[in-house]
Amino acid sequence: MTYLLGIDKGTSVIKAVVFDALGTECGKALERVAVLRPQPGWHEEDPEATWAACGRVIRGALEQAGVGGDAIHAIGIAGHMGGAWIIDAAGAPVRNGIGWPDSRAQAQLMRLQEAGLLSEIFAIGGNGLMPGVTAVLLGWLAKFEPGILTRAAFVFSAKDYLRFRLTGAVATEPSDISFVPGDIDGRRFSQRIFDLCGAGAWGALLPPVLPSESIAGGVSEQAAQQTGLRPGTPVIHGMGDACANAIGVGAVAAGAAITVLGTSCLNSLVLGHASREPAGVGFLFAMPDQLYMRILPNTSGTIVLDWYLDRFGGPTQADGGRDYAEMERLAASVPPGAGGVILLPYVNESGVLAPVYDTLARGSFFGLSTHTTEAHMLRSVYESLCFATRDCFAGMAERPSCITLTGGGAQSKFWAQMFADVCGIPIEVKAVQESGALGVAILAGVATGVWTTIAQGTSATARAVTRFEPDSETAELYDGWFALYQTLRRIYLSFSERRHALVPAPLTRISA
Repeated sequence: MTYLLGIDKGTSVIKAVVFDALGTECGKALERVAVLRPQPGWHEEDPEATWAACGRVIRGALEQAGVGGDAIHAIGIAGHMGGAWIIDAAGAPVRNGIGWPDSRAQAQLMRLQEAGLLSEIFAIGGNGLMPGVTAVLLGWLAKFEPGILTRAAFVFSAKDYLRFRLTGAVATEPSDISFVPGDIDGRRFSQRIFDLCGAGAWGALLPPVLPSESIAGGVSEQAAQQTGLRPGTPVIHGMGDACANAIGVGAVAAGAAITVLGTSCLNSLVLGHASREPAGVGFLFAMPDQLYMRILPNTSGTIVLDWYLDRFGGPTQADGGRDYAEMERLAASVPPGAGGVILLPYVNESGVLAPVYDTLARGSFFGLSTHTTEAHMLRSVYESLCFATRDCFAGMAERPSCITLTGGGAQSKFWAQMFADVCGIPIEVKAVQESGALGVAILAGVATGVWTTIAQGTSATARAVTRFEPDSETAELYDGWFALYQTLRRIYLSFSERRHALVPAPLTRISA
């Protein structure tokens, strides 16, 4: 039996999954990521703690699968993109890792916008900027933590750091370099973008860019002791999580559409060329086989539901855990439109990046009254992400005929049907829970001869599909609510800068 290991370093959870050559999930383990917030707006991790968690979940996945480390044929690793994980010449972290939700560089980003530089950066990279992308963060570090540069040897993304700990190999790959951002047409680093972001001196510290599906190296002796893996087990360079998810659900041809309903919500269209449309917003990532992924993201995905439940509560089980089945029953007890309550779901500190760009945007409930109930509020939260997803796909050059829904939120049949009704097109959910881990496991299989092509790997591991067709009457109702959502979005965003100016600045260097 051939086993492949996929590791998925998410924003909130790190997972390791053992798959067989049919794509069957044989064993899985996960841990929540310990996020550090030493100042308001900061989002950091202790690299040593994250690596230790990676070792534990690998051991846990092997144990659940009932196999030893020597049974693993090859390893792939995916991870959230952006941020900055910096090591010295000895391989030791020089500071905490910084994640993409970090907003400390908001002021630097605003200066780029005011100087009219974002259009040039977009023309080179095909990516709209946010405070947590690598180039902007490194510009902030150059100004506020200049001593870091003198100690630094390399700058990684999260998954590249963990792969370095597994193998000792220093490298990145095209999908992650896309979000630095780099030169998207050349699939390489852009010194010009670093210069514009005030991070020019950091350019020499980016690792070489090698193919996602190529082998980076073997598991080191030290990593083998920590993880239980066999020394020398091949590890590929891997991919950013958005691209890995696409491969995991078989979206490997131009025209495929995917929405990843995770912490953030990524609405993606696979393309055969590096299209920048719509201009100035969203992301454009390089994929294998000369494909590209155009992404219009809702930076606030399931984090919106988590935020609402953390702040206002919701149905719970006897053990105190969240009762999602009861939440859905409660939300379903009121009709589409949630009694006129609409949520603009911009609760992430990165604001809104698509289909319009405003990093100062924040969330807002509209339509509250004395008749508003918990059910109305909860349904409006569910609906908000559906509206935001439709808003993004409506801004793309091509309208998809079907969307594959993946990520943690895709496990909810209630939510999947709501997406179909709001978007007015079929939604497909494939029976793979860990699409990101599967995607890089497939790449690892291709790299080591299990399959000859990525398409062959996705075909061999294809899972059952549940298809949700839009209800015509409900879809017609949602057309009206969606039109109102877009109107509210336009009106509210016209005031976001004024709101930001009135909010007292926190006692932090974020606005320096």
